[in-house]
Amino acid sequence: MLRYFLIGILTLSLLGLVAGCGSDSTSSGDRSQSIADRFGGFTPTDEAPAFGDPTLAADMAGDEGFDDAILASPAVDSVIDDAETGVYALRILWGSLRYDSTITEATDWTGSLTLSRGIEVVRRLIRFERGQDYIQPRTARNLIEWVSITTVHHDGIFVNIYVPPPDTASTDAVDEPVTVTFETDPFSIRFNISELVALDTIYFLEDSVNAVGFRAHKLYPVGCAKGFLEGRWGRDSTGQGVFRGRWMSRNGALLGHLRGKWGRNDNGDRVFYGKYIDVTGRFEGLLRGKYRPHPNHQANYTGFRHAGGWFYGRFYDADANPLGVLRGHYMMPKWNRDERAGYFQGRWKAFCPRTAEEYDGLDS
Repeated sequence: MLRYFLIGILTLSLLGLVAGCGSDSTSSGDRSQSIADRFGGFTPTDEAPAFGDPTLAADMAGDEGFDDAILASPAVDSVIDDAETGVYALRILWGSLRYDSTITEATDWTGSLTLSRGIEVVRRLIRFERGQDYIQPRTARNLIEWVSITTVHHDGIFVNIYVPPPDTASTDAVDEPVTVTFETDPFSIRFNISELVALDTIYFLEDSVNAVGFRAHKLYPVGCAKGFLEGRWGRDSTGQGVFRGRWMSRNGALLGHLRGKWGRNDNGDRVFYGKYIDVTGRFEGLLRGKYRPHPNHQANYTGFRHAGGWFYGRFYDADANPLGVLRGHYMMPKWNRDERAGYFQGRWKAFCPRTAEEYDGLDS
């Protein structure tokens, strides 16, 4: 149960009061208590890097930059530098999204990502194990191939996709949709490029172990700041719902860490609260929102295996002014009270003056 949640402020004379606590004698104390009440006890203060949590700090260690040889081609540079080229950021994870030490059977995810027209550039490798997982030599600018084996956890890649305007003088059909195809033995799927504007989904395999998660943004030369977030979602030893994870840029670089808690408030609503800091521990934002299990998450055994849902909320500055939105999916751990093994993934976007951006699914 989330504590410190205040149902509402009845009158100005009650500002700063919470159940079981007395009034502070200064206005700054009242303000600090009011902020804490509105954000589940979290306050806009600096913290130790990664909240002083070595496990949280180590979680990003398997996410490393990749120097893609395809960038050595001048033809690739000309497409990337073209102002008319559409640019997308795509993060793909495959395997056991939530850590599960009981998995003993390896899964071979060797496969490819194919773009029907344009250029793909690998920017980051996610949890690739040296000597086992690797990107195959690039043979075409629209094809990425890899070797990947997973057991207790997952692998993945972060890719930038560049789609130039169609060449009406060539055989390219102007009206033919550009597609992105993910293909492996365990799972394959194809997306139209238009779906990458608002892509955030997880596909579960029938083996009850593996899944594939896709998230994407369309990037604009002038647009709202945006990025990705992911981490662990579960319960601690007391039964309190908790989450902790990484806050990343639109190109997958680590910007900082977040942590928080989730549960029902006094009204019975499913809510979450949290806090975001940069890599040095400096306060960046407070989090608040709602979560909801998927409607069929306990309808049958298959649904229960993949029990989870979605979350949606906002992040705020030190004065509780909204800075932006965040949305994503979570998966409960295999064992109920295990904060290590659950999982969440999502996207965030800062509010900014309206630009000519397409609908990205974050504002609803």
